[in-house]
Amino acid sequence: MISVTPKIIYDCDVLIVGGGPAGSGLAFHLASKGIKVTVVESAVFPRDKICGDGVSPIALAELDKMGITGADEFEKANEINKVGLFLKDDKVFIDLSKPDYLPYHARIIPRIELDNWIYEAAKKAGATFIQGTTVTEYTTSENAAVVSLKSGDKTFKLKTKLLVGADGANSTIARQLHGRKPKDDYQLLGLRAYYDNVNGPNDRVDIYFNEDGFPGIFWMFPKGATGANIGIAMISKTFPVKPDHVKKILLSHIENNEDIKERIGDGEPAEKIKGWPITFFNPKQKLSDNRIMLVGEAAGLINPLSGDGIQYALLSARWATETIEQCVAEDRFSAQDLDTYTVKVKEEVAFDFALSNLLVQFPRNKTFTKMWIKILTAMIAKAKVDKEYADTIAGIFEGTYPSYKALNLSFILKTLKQGGVELTNSFEAHIKNPEKSLDTGMEMVDFLTKIITEVKDNPKAHLKWITDTVLKTATVAKHLVKTVDMEKVNKVFRSE
Repeated sequence: MISVTPKIIYDCDVLIVGGGPAGSGLAFHLASKGIKVTVVESAVFPRDKICGDGVSPIALAELDKMGITGADEFEKANEINKVGLFLKDDKVFIDLSKPDYLPYHARIIPRIELDNWIYEAAKKAGATFIQGTTVTEYTTSENAAVVSLKSGDKTFKLKTKLLVGADGANSTIARQLHGRKPKDDYQLLGLRAYYDNVNGPNDRVDIYFNEDGFPGIFWMFPKGATGANIGIAMISKTFPVKPDHVKKILLSHIENNEDIKERIGDGEPAEKIKGWPITFFNPKQKLSDNRIMLVGEAAGLINPLSGDGIQYALLSARWATETIEQCVAEDRFSAQDLDTYTVKVKEEVAFDFALSNLLVQFPRNKTFTKMWIKILTAMIAKAKVDKEYADTIAGIFEGTYPSYKALNLSFILKTLKQGGVELTNSFEAHIKNPEKSLDTGMEMVDFLTKIITEVKDNPKAHLKWITDTVLKTATVAKHLVKTVDMEKVNKVFRSE
């Protein structure tokens, strides 16, 4: 008996949903290798995306490989050479260093420009774009992924060998794959406003911390000659109370913080404040399945410590290309075949994100906010006198270093040592000024009373926080066991 296998007609080899840095970056790499790729984008280029607009040196290295940094427009983007860190009445300015293997310092590039550059590069490489179109659902079978699309009143379907979700924090593809929306535990809240006619310098980014906005950071990133991107990123899920309305916190910071008021000067808002969710890495969620793959923020590839997503969008596009090229060549798109991408992602970022997630976990408990601020105070004090230490902190915010390399044992010991110095200075000040010591003692009693009250009022929330912290610490410990060189550890202890 002769069996006939029907020939399947595909509209493309790979269909990518979302044309941001991850989607268009992946389209560029695939099209450059002769793979038939189509990108579905809900907006029409050039289009804006709400973002901090900071592009790290590692992200710029990826753009350089794509030939994008050679354009005249790139040279006009603000190059960042310094970081300012501000906390209450204290501040430090750090000159940024750059490893030789990275071609550029960080730059501030508005997403309306950056995303358009990558989109144009992908088109030039041969990728097809369907704009102003959204995905409503998809189905997969052994032989294909079928995607339902809507453009205005028109609905249609496309058949592809592989479907890639690159559609951001609220990814339709990821939500259907995982069966639910992202958990609050893995989300940040971001707000941004553009300002015109602010004061310089335009080669320095400023990062601000205060108790009202904690756990979170405020930023001021210079844009062009006299513009700025001013915003806040805050952890979505905190306790014993959720964050106040984040827009109010940002407005209060702009109106009352003397350092940012000095930078803004006579500047004025160029638009209304806009907000967006930021979904970061959940190691328990799938990154791929039969004929399905997630890249960029749709895969949760955001560093929760720095909030950087562009870097990981571009990196994941390249990592995904390595797997997809092999799958297309062999015409194999099973979950097992695509799992090589998941393995690659975890090799590259699992430790980094696990440590960043743990560091973010601590300040979720707002009961201890004063203590977290004290730690930041000690870190800024150390950064003023230790260039290597300052470079580590700046490298985290610039995106030059992964946190697991930056926050090493030497860094931790220096922080602890500085904490001891701060305590000594505080003790000496109290000896010289007993009245101030009495006031401080009363503040400490109030603080301890508040802790006891909040633990008593929210026992389940505190127990969950402790449990989550222990589990995340254990995850980091597993990675450390694989990477720590005990000879180096002993050397650090001897030097410190």
